[in-house]
Amino acid sequence: MEIWAPIQGPGETLPDVANYLGLPAEKIKIHAILMGGSFGRKAYIDFVKEACFLSNKLKVPVKVIWTREDDITQGPYRPGLLSHMQGFIEDGKITGFHHHIIGESILRQVFKGLPDDEADPWMGEELRDNTRYEFKTSRKVSWTNVKTEIPIMWWRSVNASNLAWGQECFIDELAHLAGKDPLAARLELLEDERFRKVLQTLAEKSDYYAKTAPGTGKGVALFKAFGTICACCVLVSTNHSGVKIDKVVSVIDCGMYVSADTVRAQTEGNIVMGLSAAIKGGIIFKRGVCQQSNYNNYHVLRMNEMPAVEVFIIENGEAPGGVGEAGLPPVAPALGNAIFAACRVRVRNLPIDISTLKKA
Repeated sequence: MEIWAPIQGPGETLPDVANYLGLPAEKIKIHAILMGGSFGRKAYIDFVKEACFLSNKLKVPVKVIWTREDDITQGPYRPGLLSHMQGFIEDGKITGFHHHIIGESILRQVFKGLPDDEADPWMGEELRDNTRYEFKTSRKVSWTNVKTEIPIMWWRSVNASNLAWGQECFIDELAHLAGKDPLAARLELLEDERFRKVLQTLAEKSDYYAKTAPGTGKGVALFKAFGTICACCVLVSTNHSGVKIDKVVSVIDCGMYVSADTVRAQTEGNIVMGLSAAIKGGIIFKRGVCQQSNYNNYHVLRMNEMPAVEVFIIENGEAPGGVGEAGLPPVAPALGNAIFAACRVRVRNLPIDISTLKKA
């Protein structure tokens, strides 16, 4: 079998196809072509297996092309997750934090690697390592597995995009409850100097502490994913059409890097995808059928909707982390926190219809 396909992981595809066809790996040659984006979808090789199945049955070479309608309606999709949050405030300080995750597991559904009575270690690892918040009373991460027939798989930043939304919006709520500025409250919880420098740089580059006009707001979020720390500040304003996203400032510490242009480009791409997922309509199922099929009813951010974007890179000699996904997790929670600052409305569900939100 010889395969030419736009796939994300040739190394993972080879044993998967070999097992599927019952062929030894040395009898399979894979050419990974540079075609289109990936972002997780092309790590799921159903389209490759379809071509292999047809070629094997027909005993001739075949070419399989999925339409965009095929692709969108068949998935797989980012898992839908819920976060149940609990926090503790003592003497004006955030002292405890509990993040309970509810939803389906990629490890369980796709890789069959999670018994029903065990928690997903991938999610636990992400939540334990994503920040260095030091809670003096307690910190707990827990999990309830809810199975779904909807096929799920990677989406740019995997579970980090869901987990950051719950965590970083709730940290903001706790900060306001404690009577603290949200960025200052985060610094109060951080002892790790790399995390502190990312937040302090964000405050400087976004002019965070400058007074904002009525009907405007700034929101911040911080998350570590794939070995890289990223903080984001979103600036919004209100008008007759609801909330307008004016600017996004992102600060990223990925350790040593080769190309600054690549780091910025990946971070900018993460901002586009993060905002699109946050404010555009999601995937909806009715009677087991996906209702979205193309860009006419599954919208992404258009060029005229893009805010101004600035990306700043922390210079250091630390071990390199990833930049393809780490810039996405803080985007949605920073937006949610900015909306609260401008409208005094807490948004707890994604996607957000920003056209319905008004000045406080």
